[in-house]
Amino acid sequence: MRITLELAYNRAVTHIPFNPLRIWWLRRLGARLGRNVYLFAGSEVLQPSGLEIAGNCHIGRHSQIDARGGIRVGTNVVIAGHCLLLTADHDPQDSGFRGRLQGISIEDRVWIGSRATILKGVTLGEGSVIAAGATVIHDVPAWSMVAGVPAKIVGHRSHEQNYQIDYGPSFY
Repeated sequence: MRITLELAYNRAVTHIPFNPLRIWWLRRLGARLGRNVYLFAGSEVLQPSGLEIAGNCHIGRHSQIDARGGIRVGTNVVIAGHCLLLTADHDPQDSGFRGRLQGISIEDRVWIGSRATILKGVTLGEGSVIAAGATVIHDVPAWSMVAGVPAKIVGHRSHEQNYQIDYGPSFY
């Protein structure tokens, strides 16, 4: 039944332009979502029970959140549209091509630009910025800005961040 409800979410509910319904549905599937979480239309979540978002978070349109290996997101995080958070891959050296799972941790005040890809086992440190189109394969230190494929440090962000992501549209 859980798989059927997850499929219904990812194929239909995510396209209904009413965020409270999307949040309600994901919570019923086991996602632990704090206050002021906004998943914009078209974003898919694989195994919602592996997703934990502390609160005050925007996830842009058409992102794919693969929580099979576990994803923990802090507060005041912005994940732009068309991003991939992937907690699974395959071992290319294994004769059976077995799958591997490992979590992703996104600390407070992280900003992930459009079309960025975050791979399994990565921690994005507090206040870090991931440039649009970057592919992150290693941990990103706090307050660093990374870009490229694979992502490399290109700068540092001011620690003087005090914004609150505590707003968002209900109908979108």
